[in-house]
Amino acid sequence: MSDDLTALNARQLLARIEDALGELLKRGIVRSRNAPLGDVAERIVWLARGGTLERNSTKSHDVTTDAGERIQVKARIMKGNGGKFSSFRSFEFTTAIFLSFDPATLDIDYARELRSEEATGNGARSGWTNATTLTGGRVKRLGTDVTEEMRAAYARLDEPIPPG
Repeated sequence: MSDDLTALNARQLLARIEDALGELLKRGIVRSRNAPLGDVAERIVWLARGGTLERNSTKSHDVTTDAGERIQVKARIMKGNGGKFSSFRSFEFTTAIFLSFDPATLDIDYARELRSEEATGNGARSGWTNATTLTGGRVKRLGTDVTEEMRAAYARLDEPIPPG
């Protein structure tokens, strides 16, 4: 395996990260596989929907479409339905798009879009953290299936970002 990363596409680079994270997990050095995935998922949604990819400091959403819809993006590498997506602490978004990635292939297993009210009303609420969390199994049964749209955008991940 070459150390020259410049010749690899985005998915190949993600596979390298996943391999490294798997080894770090096995060694007990890290507790989660989700290091770069959030940023990648936000870019996928932005490629699919257009508009503005918000700064990381934006509290309530990640992408604002040209029509003004505010989209919160949640992503997780998970096998099966038992994993949890990261918690919501703010519901000032129009919809949330959840992307679940297969741990072996890093393909998008499924993608669902939920209205803010659906996410609020169907999550497990924690008073301690003042947050709401949804499991993969619950997300899979809610909202609208946007899997093919997100897979098509994922296939374009290596496209350069236009200036401006």
